[in-house]
Amino acid sequence: MYKNYDLIRNYYGDKRAKRSGVPYINHIDEGLIILQRINASQTAMSAYCIHPIVQEDATLESNMSLLQDVETNVLITAMEYRNVANRGLSCYQVDNPEHIYLGPLKDVHDMLIADKVQNRKDFLIYHFGKHEKSIELDRYFKNWLRRLNITEAEYGALSSNLNLQ
Repeated sequence: MYKNYDLIRNYYGDKRAKRSGVPYINHIDEGLIILQRINASQTAMSAYCIHPIVQEDATLESNMSLLQDVETNVLITAMEYRNVANRGLSCYQVDNPEHIYLGPLKDVHDMLIADKVQNRKDFLIYHFGKHEKSIELDRYFKNWLRRLNITEAEYGALSSNLNLQ
């Protein structure tokens, strides 16, 4: 098992996404498979496990005590992921792939690949054509993957056989 996996599994418990009903932990489980497929480092995998805890301001603030035993390099990586990912949350901010800031760390790039591939996979299964911003979200994911140099063929390989729930 990965460092910090128990931390996020306990944090999520049995919570499920409102629209799809998919357990939240599925995002971590599938992201870890993607990270394995791209030969990401243990630091990237451990930081990926905790990224939901550090992503949003309120979540970070209310859960600081959960992070006290996290290794420094993993916490720094997760925080840099937060920095990079939060810059490009809006569909309109990523209208041009070249405008997406990726930061300097390979581990963060790998985490972004896992996050965007997994999220796009869920989007296509559960929301494409049903969500009110379906067209914008489809463009959002495609632009992120272009910026991360992930072709459609690579996306297909990375997202294949991921429906773990």
